[in-house]
Amino acid sequence: MSLPPNKTVTIKEIAKQCKVSPSTVSLVLNGSDKIKKTTRERVMKMAREMDYRPNELARSLVSSRSRCLSVTVPALTHVFSDVYFGEIISGIYQEANEAGYKIMLDIAQESFIAEKEYLNLLRNRRTDGMLYIASSIEDRFLLEFEEEPYPLILVNHYFPDSSLNFISMDYNKAAEIATDHLLGLGHRHIGLIIGTNTFTGLDFRDTFLGICEDNGIAKSALPWIGGREWDEQEGYEAAKKLMSRHPDLTAIMAGNDRMAIGAIRYLTHKNIRVPEDVSVMGMDDIPSARYTTPGLTTLKMDMFNMGRLSCQRLLSMLNGTQTECRELKEPHMVLRESTAPPAL
Repeated sequence: MSLPPNKTVTIKEIAKQCKVSPSTVSLVLNGSDKIKKTTRERVMKMAREMDYRPNELARSLVSSRSRCLSVTVPALTHVFSDVYFGEIISGIYQEANEAGYKIMLDIAQESFIAEKEYLNLLRNRRTDGMLYIASSIEDRFLLEFEEEPYPLILVNHYFPDSSLNFISMDYNKAAEIATDHLLGLGHRHIGLIIGTNTFTGLDFRDTFLGICEDNGIAKSALPWIGGREWDEQEGYEAAKKLMSRHPDLTAIMAGNDRMAIGAIRYLTHKNIRVPEDVSVMGMDDIPSARYTTPGLTTLKMDMFNMGRLSCQRLLSMLNGTQTECRELKEPHMVLRESTAPPAL
């Protein structure tokens, strides 16, 4: 194999030639015996042919641990007060604490990205691995980890056609469950409120609308509003737009419970009864969902357990007992009073 003069060979390039994941190549080059012999030999042969020169700092991370994990969240408004992030972080903390690890919280602000702090945390041995919660479509800087030996797991998000590790709820399955419920009740005019800055949000939107259309519902009867903040205010404003443009709607499906609660607030303000006039359904099953009036029908995602599992998988990767993580978890229905058959 010929390469341009002075070209630095990356782990990603070796992985591509060997048809394995970058994390597998990293484990082989770091001397792990967790990979089967034939794969180790193939990777080492390719590394020699490509004249791979290891990053000694990265290799030293295997034997020098900080026993601290980086937990990073997007730069959203009041992100640490958001129950969604709070549940995930609580699960991560509990699992890390039981394993004797500390966690370091960071927000991916402009300086964090511009100064490559997401890599420096690991290069300088301040943390052993990173859990990045709910990344967005715009967080392309994370793709740099494809060519780095540092352990990273995306929590409740993923990048299509990427080798990055992830653990996430299955939002296509969530859309199937939601449509089964609403269509089963007889709804044929359904508004959708969904965040469109994540691939998981786009998965839900496309699958939800696709299933409805496959069941004979016209696109004109399936209006949707996209957003970025995923909060009550966004749900309120989106419901306002939907109902003013499409007063014949009999149901609103929201991409999370906070937006659903905002939608219920708007409908109540306009004296539109829930669920007698318009049914409302959410996702996540945050604690307040059971205390809304009426109680919110939703899809339980169990973000606390998601946090625990993501931390478990990262620790397994650090210990060499797991080479990659690409998991989808299935949500389930929580039936309350905010959905009902449409009025005749």
